[in-house]
Order: sequence, then structure tokens, then C-alpha cells
Amino acid sequence: MYSNTLEWNVAESICRKEFEINLNKNIKMKKTSILLILLLGLISLQVSGKWFQQKTIYSKALQQEKTYYIGLPKGYNESDTNTKYPVIIFLHGASTTAAEMANTIEPFLDNFLTKSFFDNLFKVIFVIPDGSCEPYKGSFYTNSALYGNYEDYIIHDMVEEVGSKYNTYNSREKWSIMGHSMGGFGAMKIALKYPEKFIGVSSLSGPLNITYLDDLLPVILSEHGSAPPYDFTYDGSVTKLVYSMAGAFSPNPGATPPILFPISTEGAFVPSVKEMWEKHNPINLIKQWKGNPAMAIHTYCGELDEFKLAKPNKMFSDTLDKYHLPHTYKQDPYGDHENSLITSLPQGINFLYHVMDTAQIRIGTLVKNISATEVYSVYPNPANNRFYVLGAENNLKHIVVHNLLRQKVMEIEDPLLNNGIDVSKLDKGIYLVSIQSAKRNTSTIRLIKN
Repeated sequence: MYSNTLEWNVAESICRKEFEINLNKNIKMKKTSILLILLLGLISLQVSGKWFQQKTIYSKALQQEKTYYIGLPKGYNESDTNTKYPVIIFLHGASTTAAEMANTIEPFLDNFLTKSFFDNLFKVIFVIPDGSCEPYKGSFYTNSALYGNYEDYIIHDMVEEVGSKYNTYNSREKWSIMGHSMGGFGAMKIALKYPEKFIGVSSLSGPLNITYLDDLLPVILSEHGSAPPYDFTYDGSVTKLVYSMAGAFSPNPGATPPILFPISTEGAFVPSVKEMWEKHNPINLIKQWKGNPAMAIHTYCGELDEFKLAKPNKMFSDTLDKYHLPHTYKQDPYGDHENSLITSLPQGINFLYHVMDTAQIRIGTLVKNISATEVYSVYPNPANNRFYVLGAENNLKHIVVHNLLRQKVMEIEDPLLNNGIDVSKLDKGIYLVSIQSAKRNTSTIRLIKN
């Protein structure tokens, strides 16, 4: 396990250097191949076995059979129904499949250099549904007249499948959802629409403000000539992505093409189509959710993102701030859209695992499951300078922090939760955080201070 920041930075620097070498040689290949070349370039990789299992489900929402991949925790015993595990649903990106995504992650789990980054992956039930579909690059996990009801497929069919067939909890405190790229959009949209289902969500390089195309528009136009009128055929990598989004947000079955393209021949966003897209825009769903019920949010985006997603992600973060909704936003100055997944994926997994892990009462070495009305958790955990209380909904009365010697090191009356709890002055170590609600119910949670 990497014991300090230096070792992590050295490993990450090696990874990034290897990617730069490949990119400078203009190697053009799929994401899965690039990541495998990274691993093979670092060490001689020997895969000892497959962690992911391929499964099938008949989706009522889609009226068809779909494939998904599932990784079960270490020590998982199907017959031991008393031992339950948290769930992370991972939604893959466009231009790929669940099978390709599982094959992308698999080598990391046998690589001695990267395996330790994924320790928490082996403590959860990790599910990758398939979101690919015809005729374009992916479903965007949205109910669409062209693609089918992919949102319902995830939130109803897949949740029921996992909840009924595997040893997990029947409460949102142990369910999270995350995704990359198209999947980052899908995870955030679904979480904000169904917050009663999930305690946490992580979006990695996801388009979280889908109607902000200012930075991407010149790229789209350049793929179809130098001046209007533009003929937006299904050509060009960015245009193909916009076609796929239009298939989800502005489908037009029976027409040719079977979508309403959002940009006019003059190069401007079509107002009527934009209005259709806004209904699916994650940034708009924030004001509908407004933090009730509370949910931990983590977003990541690289400043070098090829699809110009850094600014829309910052806009999403700023909107959360506008509504005083705590969240974690990582803007990586060296990250791009695809290759940064080697670092962003374990970050998202670790964030969600710690959120679900702390949604319990901890008294000494005892762990007691509690009902949803009593559940609190803290995040991020481990924490650096401050932590937030999840599930409190601004009704906390008292917070007391003890070290492992049971010495009181901090006490706060009527805490203001929007700004988090400042623990920057505490030494590194493990602490017990006692949280008392206005109704005098008390929860004790273990907090790791970095």
C-alpha cells in the first residue's frame, strides 16, 4: 500500500509520463488499449484471474436481454446472507461497452503498482451495466424514443437485480452510483432525480452542463467546413458525440437522421432543441433536489479534457455552492478525458466507499446498523482540513470529537454545516465524532484525519 503522498505522486508521475510518450507517438486506439499499454509499459503484467463475472438480465424497461459485469467483495459467500455489502453501480462512457470497461479495469487489479489504489473496490459489490446502443455511441442512460428507456433500466431493473440476487442492504445508506464521461452524466442525472436511492454519487469527466457548448462549438463547426451554411453529417469525433446526445435528448424517430441536431446550419444553438436538452441537464436538477435527502457528491474533471468539460464542471460546482450544498470537486491541471481515469477512478471509488462505510453507528469495536432516519455519515473520510456531515439536514445540536484515548479535542454547539467542520488543527490520526441531533439522538462515527 502506498504509505505517503510522495509514493503516490511518484507512481502517478510514472503513469502520466508513459501516457505522454504514447500520445507523442500519435498512437490512435481505443481507451482500453491505451490503458493496457500503460500497464504493460510499467511492468511485465501477469493476470492471475478474472474478478468480474459476466451476467445477463432481461430488462423490462428495454424489452431485451442486456449484459452486465459484477465484481464481488473478497470473502463473499452467497449462502452467508447475514453478511451484507455496499453497492457501487458504475456507468461506462460512450464508444465502449460494459465488457470493454470491465476489461479495462481488470488488469489494474493484478498489477502490483496499481492494485493498492483499488483496495476499497474489493469491499463492495461493483456493478457495470451495459449502456451501449445503436445507432450511435451510447444511450446516455436516458429514456429515449430512439434508444429505449435506459434510465428506467438502471434505476429499476438493475437496482432490483442486484438487490434481489446479491447480499446487500435494503437502504440507500449502502448504495452509490458513479460513472465516467457519458456514464458520469448518467450517474449524476440519475442520482439527482432519485436521491432516495443513493447516499453518494461520483462523476468522472462527465458533461454536467450539457447545454454549455461555447468552448466546444468551434470544434464542431470545424469538422464541417470553415463557414456557414454547415451540413452536420455524422462525421467527426465531436459531432458523433453530439449526435449520440441528441439521440437521448432530442430524438426524432422516423426522420433522417433520427435526431434533432442542436446546432443550426448557421452555427447557433437551436432554441427549441436547447429547451428539450435542458430537461435532462444535471445542472438544472440541482435546484429540484436542493439537498433533500442529503447526498455526498464527488466530481472530477481534467483541465486538458479534449471535450472542453472543465468549465461546465466548474459551473456545476458553483451551482452547488449557490445552494450551499457541500460537495467535493477535483479539477486536475494535468488531467485529460480518458487517460486520467487511472487516477480519477480510484478516487471516486474511495470517496463513495468511505461515505457508505461511515453511514453506521460505531461504539468502540461494535458496529450497529441503524434506520435511515438516524443515519449520519461524514465525508470526505479520511479528511484533510474539514469534513461534512451527511444526513443531518441542518438539524444538528452538538458535535464532540474525541481521540482514541477518549480525550475531548473539539466541541461545537449548534454547528453551521454548510461550511463543514474545520479539523485543520487536529493532529493526524483516528478520532471518534459524536453527533447529536436536535432530537437528542446520538451517532458516533470514526474519522481519519490526514
